[in-house]
Amino acid sequence: MTRGWPKTMPPPLQRSARHGVTLLEVLVVVTIMLILLAVMVPRLRPMMEQRRIREASRIVSGVFYAARSRAMETGRPVGVALERLPSQPEACITLKIVEEPPPYAGDILGAKARVRRLGSSSLYQVQLNVTDVASMLTQTLPVTVGDFITFESQGVRYRILRFDPDPNDSTAVVLLVELADVAETPWPETPDARVPFPPAPNGIGSRPVSFQIHRRPEPSGAMPVRLPSGTVIDLASSGTDSMALQGSPSAFVPVDHDPSTTDVIEDPTPVIILFSPEGRVARVIYEQNQAAVTEPVYFLIGRWERMPAVASTPRGQPLAEDN
Repeated sequence: MTRGWPKTMPPPLQRSARHGVTLLEVLVVVTIMLILLAVMVPRLRPMMEQRRIREASRIVSGVFYAARSRAMETGRPVGVALERLPSQPEACITLKIVEEPPPYAGDILGAKARVRRLGSSSLYQVQLNVTDVASMLTQTLPVTVGDFITFESQGVRYRILRFDPDPNDSTAVVLLVELADVAETPWPETPDARVPFPPAPNGIGSRPVSFQIHRRPEPSGAMPVRLPSGTVIDLASSGTDSMALQGSPSAFVPVDHDPSTTDVIEDPTPVIILFSPEGRVARVIYEQNQAAVTEPVYFLIGRWERMPAVASTPRGQPLAEDN
């Protein structure tokens, strides 16, 4: 009779031989992984950059679509403000939805103004009564340089250039405005801006007329939108086809009036694209100007490091070459 393990009990397991990993094998695997990583990273980087640019384009399109829809819903002009970077005014990474406030016709019902022309120039003076227009709390005129003023619902626009206290009347303020349209109204002319307005003796000026001041758009309650890291809107290469024919820099680049001050921006105001209640682009506001638009407006979105520095380039001089 042979002895053996009972049928109900399994035979003892044999220990398998355990093979380890040598240091040389680990170094070979690490080397192969580093080689693959060095080959793949340069190939993946352009894909990641293109992905960020596509995401930035999608964000910009979404903001413009939201502003256009808002204008059509409210029946009032709504637009997008492209904020300039303080250190690089031809670049934008932040967008805001803005709305045009109602026309301002004074703080009291029936506020009037007097108008006169300075000689045969395109400059005019507008006298406003402080009690009619100044805020009761701050005693300041709620308008800014670059706003437009119209009279008697005629639609002829005058751009506000400056406003100062009337030296001949302590209860009045005088706006210096410039004709912004082709048509004009035959206002009384004066050869001397220091001549008083009526009803002073020998005063020169129109009869009291109604007015409306069309103010710049103001930020809405929507939160600002920021582009993905490394992407930027190149305002120097953006605009319309007509702007591209004007030479360098284009209209969206602020004019540098003093090239010696490279760290000072003469015009930090944003570029504003304004939609009409019908859903079309009504006006483009930049450099304290407002221009009607009848052609498409293009915006170039790309990598920040590929933007040429043109902030200090006076108008008419060539720009730096793009990378």
